Amino acid sequence: MSSVFSTLLTPYGYSSGTCGYCSPSGERSKGKTSSKYGMITSQMTPEFYQLLINKGWRRSGDYIYHPDMARTCCPQYTIRLNTKTFKANKKHRQVINRFNRYLETGQKPGESSTSSITDPQGGKQSTSYEEKILKGKGKGKGKNNTNSIGIIDELHKFEIGYVAEEEEKELSHRFTTQLVPAKSTKETFELYKLYQIVIHKDKPEKITRTGFDRFLCGKTLIQTPINYKMKVDQEIQDGKLPKTYGQYHLLYKIDGILIGLSVIDILPCCVSSVYFIWHPDWAWASLGKFSALYEISLSERMREKGIEEMQWVYMGYWIPDCQKMKYKSEYSPSELLDPGTNTFHLLDIKLESFLIANPSGYFPFSGIISSSNSHTSLNDSTDLAKVKTKGYELSIDSGSESEDEAPSSWPVPTPPGFEDPSNISDEQLEQVILLMGRNKFTGQGGSLIPIINLEFRDQEVMYREIKEFLAAVGRDNIASLINGVADKAILHFG
Repeated sequence: MSSVFSTLLTPYGYSSGTCGYCSPSGERSKGKTSSKYGMITSQMTPEFYQLLINKGWRRSGDYIYHPDMARTCCPQYTIRLNTKTFKANKKHRQVINRFNRYLETGQKPGESSTSSITDPQGGKQSTSYEEKILKGKGKGKGKNNTNSIGIIDELHKFEIGYVAEEEEKELSHRFTTQLVPAKSTKETFELYKLYQIVIHKDKPEKITRTGFDRFLCGKTLIQTPINYKMKVDQEIQDGKLPKTYGQYHLLYKIDGILIGLSVIDILPCCVSSVYFIWHPDWAWASLGKFSALYEISLSERMREKGIEEMQWVYMGYWIPDCQKMKYKSEYSPSELLDPGTNTFHLLDIKLESFLIANPSGYFPFSGIISSSNSHTSLNDSTDLAKVKTKGYELSIDSGSESEDEAPSSWPVPTPPGFEDPSNISDEQLEQVILLMGRNKFTGQGGSLIPIINLEFRDQEVMYREIKEFLAAVGRDNIASLINGVADKAILHFG
């Protein structure tokens, strides 16, 4: 059997490390308060990663992790936005209007926005960009105020490639975007370095191109062709739509200068936000919010071209009391994953208020709010100890957490959403298929062998590690004599 296009997973194990969320920028927690289960992948299909993120996992480079939502100091909830029913709010419109005003007039917030123009009759017309935008609308009742199509049109209004050639000549600045494979370049790394130093207070000597390439670039996800139902050759050539599922950088440029970079994974059902980097000089533009709107647009444009399953933008993790993540809950309608049942619930004011008031520990959502989206019974792990967070500041990319961690023992009771490893028998484990003999340099070759046919030097330790792996990922998702190999992940000890 071939593993060329299969997902390969190597257990890292349960571990606890320092946390970058409940500490001042540029620092990490003093204690090892961030608990999670992790694994390494050298290759993963977009379809399998879609399955994982629907169960609360996230990717940082080749490191895949799932927080222990009962014990970690800052529980990280999977949050997703329904792009089919997205409704823009006043803040979103302000962000786009401010950005478009700059493109058209060259004026930033606080600069004069009015100009007096004498008409042929000798009278004066006092106009401003905001007046142009709101012309013909009643107070707060513009027909597009809650219409996602209207705001997406405004988002692209002055973007090169969408604006008419005659209008393009009248613009003060050229705004361009381009979707490119997630590769490290001098241009993208320099922006990343500047962003980490100025915004997250990182020490310059700790920011390396190797680290940037490891966590925010690469080809961990196997590039899989996207089967559009409509012709998209020109959009793909222009960098407006992706040709394959996989890892991308979405570049935002003004007058040819890179000002923002969305690191995204494009999966069968969603655009998944990994990280966003912006130039400190552009703090006035709220580029983080702007980029989220652009990712919504990307999802919508792919769906319009025939990818009907493309319905979501996964906005990463949401931490209830982290102020820098608050903007994620302002995109509606958003859903939050109950980590104990792996079902999504509408993130309404009641659920959000409860989680903000109770920022740590696991609380079954069914006990907080009744929702028609909830249809799965919860597990037995409901009465778990709580720990306190220490603050609100988000620092560096959470994927670097794995660097200062060593595997630790599996906790009791088992983390929410995971199976109890003690429920997995040796006989069930021995049906699992292991990839052996793969060339670690070329990534080629190897044989698939059932564990029952293998002997281990320390079988007790190895069996315990594999049972924990199966409990975390789910037995049904791993290749075995019972499950087969197709669409399953293969256990691999690289």
